[in-house]
Amino acid sequence: MQRNSSFLATFLLLVGFGILGNPDCLAWGPSDWFSSSGESAQVGTPAWWKKHKKTAVFVPGEGFRVEGVEGYFDDQGRPIQTHVAKVVKQKESKGLLNDIKVIEQVDEIKSQLGMGADATVSQQAYAQGEDYFRRQEYAKAAKAFKEAIARGPDTQIEQDAMFYQGESYFFDKKYTKAIDLYDQLLEKYPNSLHLDKVVQRQFAIARYWEQYHDYDPNWVTTPNFIDDTRPLFDTLGHAMKTYENIRLKDPTGPLADAAVMTTANSYFLRGRYNDADYQYKILREEYPQSKHQFEAHILGLQCKLRMYQGPNYDGGPLEDAKKLVKQLKQQFSGELSPEERQRLATIQAQLNEAFAERDFAIATYYDETEHFGSAKFYYAKVAREYPESELGVKARERYAEIAGEPDHPETKVAWFLNMFPENRERKTLQQVPMIAPESEISIASQPVAGQGDVTQVSAEE
Repeated sequence: MQRNSSFLATFLLLVGFGILGNPDCLAWGPSDWFSSSGESAQVGTPAWWKKHKKTAVFVPGEGFRVEGVEGYFDDQGRPIQTHVAKVVKQKESKGLLNDIKVIEQVDEIKSQLGMGADATVSQQAYAQGEDYFRRQEYAKAAKAFKEAIARGPDTQIEQDAMFYQGESYFFDKKYTKAIDLYDQLLEKYPNSLHLDKVVQRQFAIARYWEQYHDYDPNWVTTPNFIDDTRPLFDTLGHAMKTYENIRLKDPTGPLADAAVMTTANSYFLRGRYNDADYQYKILREEYPQSKHQFEAHILGLQCKLRMYQGPNYDGGPLEDAKKLVKQLKQQFSGELSPEERQRLATIQAQLNEAFAERDFAIATYYDETEHFGSAKFYYAKVAREYPESELGVKARERYAEIAGEPDHPETKVAWFLNMFPENRERKTLQQVPMIAPESEISIASQPVAGQGDVTQVSAEE
């Protein structure tokens, strides 16, 4: 039984390499394989090939040719009847499987087994795929286009076959496989004639994944084993990644700005305001002609307001929000409805109140630590910039209460510090005259009879 198994394995191996079934190969005998004398001159034998190997010329797509002998031979000197292509591709090495020598060896083995590049076979497989595609037999079409890709590398047929294999998966509702094929196509052919259609398909798939997540949200780690329309994990994450690829692969295309806007809106609805703000900013700055500019400003402003955490935290979002309000009034003055104008006025009032709260909180801190000079500065700022607000009134009152207090707290070791002379820089600063101190609050008084101007009375008076 073991002997029969060995014979069967040997038989299949010989058939696979084209040795059996080839009349020329049947003439080889043991003496031809193991003889080193070179006496045998029969064409196609190892001894003959050893003699002519150095002078043989390789013809791409055909094989080796020996002068004066008809036909083509493989790299072992055996006659071949099929096309052979030894294609050397200059690919970037990214590991063992992408090593140039490994690729050459794989291509050579595939050529010997009749699986290498062959334009005729590629065209036939492509035509068969088109026929299946027209008959809506998408699984068979995808298989045929895959064969066309394998047999026609670096050709127009490969590019078209990659697109239609992706289309076959798309109409077969295998969206993850379709996305993978579309990505591979744009990676290899970034200026493909199918670019617009590919981007449309990617956008449609991303929208489906996003809407499915809204309908049936799951954890990122929840696996999907039964639905071919969705990825194995993280449906929403794949949707966001696809939107990003649309912008990166086709940054000037018709759907690039829509992909950015959709991504931003998705983050906004999920309370991820920092991420949403970043996307709205990309849209405002990189797509000035986008029809989504107004919404990007309005919703970006809302992100800024929600990102602000209070007077004790970073005030950057407030400053950015203030700039956005100004841009909206200038850039979209003719597009704002009365309701939107009122809404902007309300937001601006809220911003002013928030700025006043920040400055008043700083003033209160310095007040409590008896740094009255700094406290008076910020109280004065609040009273000056927001005079009609409640905090403005409080700031004015408190400023009057601490007006006579020293600017800096008294230290218990002042007597000790006075024993040491001040350095030259401090003496120089003390000699600089102070002009119109900013901490001084000026309040308009009643006009004096007989005078048309308004005198200013210091709060200290």
